[in-house]
Amino acid sequence: MRFSMVLISLVSCAVQADTWTWSVNQSVPDNDFSGLQNTQSVSGYAEVIESISVRLHLSGDPLAFGGDLFVSLQSDNGGYAVLLNRAGRTEADPFGYDNNGFDVRFELGGADIHRYRDFDFTYNPEGALLGTWGADARHVDPDLVLDSDARTRDLDQFTGINPNGNWTLFAADLSQFGTSRLESWGLDIVVVPEPAALLLAGMLLGLAGLQACWRRKR
Repeated sequence: MRFSMVLISLVSCAVQADTWTWSVNQSVPDNDFSGLQNTQSVSGYAEVIESISVRLHLSGDPLAFGGDLFVSLQSDNGGYAVLLNRAGRTEADPFGYDNNGFDVRFELGGADIHRYRDFDFTYNPEGALLGTWGADARHVDPDLVLDSDARTRDLDQFTGINPNGNWTLFAADLSQFGTSRLESWGLDIVVVPEPAALLLAGMLLGLAGLQACWRRKR
């Protein structure tokens, strides 16, 4: 019994969940495809990513449109996801939604933020969208993107990669009038053991079972 308890402790400790938050407080250039880049470093992991969520806080002046914004996230280790791509833009509405910013969390499987007005939603007093949503994920030219486009760059792009290294958030305001501001962003990272470590844990668990069986026979 003691051996089994130690094994369970070892396996549970192998799962690591951390929250990273960075304050930026910089304006996103208005009507400028070069946008704003913010790069932050993550370290201290020995395993690969099992899941990741992203927190994003963008404020805006009274003329800012949420539908003007394109936001992406990239890891030095190969992952790339599109968080926002002109939210609300459709064939019938080329300007997108007129909300004044975002104070949201993105997670895999959440409701599509590009169409958030099709779901229950709330704003803060300044008019920024709140809540937990799925990434836009439409890897399409922001001048052409529509709600009907396929979502191909979601947060699952980071599953299985090494979390250590640089992460870059890119934000661009792609229409004139109104200025947005990147207040802060952050990552919630969960990692799991490499397959070799899981194999070792399985072997130890098997040994624990044999030991328990031998004790019962005695």
